[in-house]
Amino acid sequence: MMSRKMLGLAVTERAITAVEVGVAHGRQAVLHAAEFPLPEGDAAREPDALGRALRQFLKRNHFSCSRCVIGLGTRWLASREKSLPPTAADLMPGVLSLTAEREFASDPKDLILDCTKPVDAGQGHSVLLVAAPRRNVDHLLATAEAAGLSVTAVTSSTMALAAATAGAPASRRVLLYLAPGGAELCVQSSGGSCVPRCLPIAAPGAAAGASPEDSWMSDLAGELHRVLALLPGAPASPQPPDLVIWNSAGLPAKALEALGERLSLATRQCAYPADLGIADDAAATTGESAAAAALALCGLQSGALALDFLHSRLSPRRRFALGRKVVWAAGLAALVVIGCLALFLQWQNQVREADELSGQLAEMKPTVAAAKDIVDKTAFARGWYDRRPKFLNCLRDLTNAFPTESRIWTTSLGVGEDMRALLSGKAADERAVLEVLDRLTNNPKFSDVKPLYIREVGGGSSEVSFAISLRFAKVD
Repeated sequence: MMSRKMLGLAVTERAITAVEVGVAHGRQAVLHAAEFPLPEGDAAREPDALGRALRQFLKRNHFSCSRCVIGLGTRWLASREKSLPPTAADLMPGVLSLTAEREFASDPKDLILDCTKPVDAGQGHSVLLVAAPRRNVDHLLATAEAAGLSVTAVTSSTMALAAATAGAPASRRVLLYLAPGGAELCVQSSGGSCVPRCLPIAAPGAAAGASPEDSWMSDLAGELHRVLALLPGAPASPQPPDLVIWNSAGLPAKALEALGERLSLATRQCAYPADLGIADDAAATTGESAAAAALALCGLQSGALALDFLHSRLSPRRRFALGRKVVWAAGLAALVVIGCLALFLQWQNQVREADELSGQLAEMKPTVAAAKDIVDKTAFARGWYDRRPKFLNCLRDLTNAFPTESRIWTTSLGVGEDMRALLSGKAADERAVLEVLDRLTNNPKFSDVKPLYIREVGGGSSEVSFAISLRFAKVD
């Protein structure tokens, strides 16, 4: 049973080649290999529909690995080789990002950029900048997600094939990848892979209207001469590079040997899957799967990919991503700490308020004692006030009705339960009686005021006696 597995997806304009590679006990083997032709029309442009079709294709061909590496054809990539002066490692991404904005004509927002590791070039560093259309990468990522796949990297298929090809690289090695859809080139040096190119030549018989084999060989040899002549340091190189050929287009071996002779290069034709370090297996039956198998192999080896548009070296460094459980635990711990802090602050505020109230209460003790003494005295006096007869105020008004001078006085006063009173007395003359009677009549606290009699006392005296009946109308 394979302990580690990886799925390689080599994407071209016509198909997606899928190869599943497994590793166990140091042995690498191709588990499954198949080609998924891209549908025509809207189905290829809709990532959800394309992803569902890809998922059914993988299930039908018994693919079981969900982790994958996606490889792009060189036709979709644009590359620029740059020489930079000595620069600190932490400043390199910023310098390269500014350089990339000037090198590529497209809007930087429409591209995803990455670069190879800087190679020491004596007076500075040599770096290869590579750009991929963002819409193509996003489309492939959405398709993989709809297919239930987890993408670990997005890179160049040809550069992955160059990195996975067995054999000790010379000072420079030229890898020629002949696919049914065309030819791709990748030049290697002692510092790493560089200069991936798509040659504008279709293999004979690969497309309608292709040129005959001899003419095709001449065209290909001319393109290779032009590329090799433009390589940095090519004229001064004491040793020509080796030509390594992956023949996935099914061309005759003699024709490829003749190509090496025309270029005066040592030629080696790679055998699939042996030259990828994979044991011969029933699933590994076609050379068209070489690029996809190389993608899977590079995905299994840490640091084997020269480019990764999903984790670009030009992107800002990401912080360490915490696991979901750690994030939840940290969140709960933060809530507990915040809750405890809130309770502590609330308790501290309550203690402070209690101290302030205790101080105010101590300051108010003399005032409270004085107020309590007044309340006690008032309550004691109110008892006397509440127990006096209800008509005492009426008697006061009755007294006030009499003048202060001693011209009239009362000899008797009787009050019944119905608050009717009978008043009798004497006066110096009749006018004094009439004055008192008038005052009683005009006072609203008395009603039914009636004089019973006014008569002289007799015996030679001028005094008169009188009697008045009345009723206490308002009793407070």
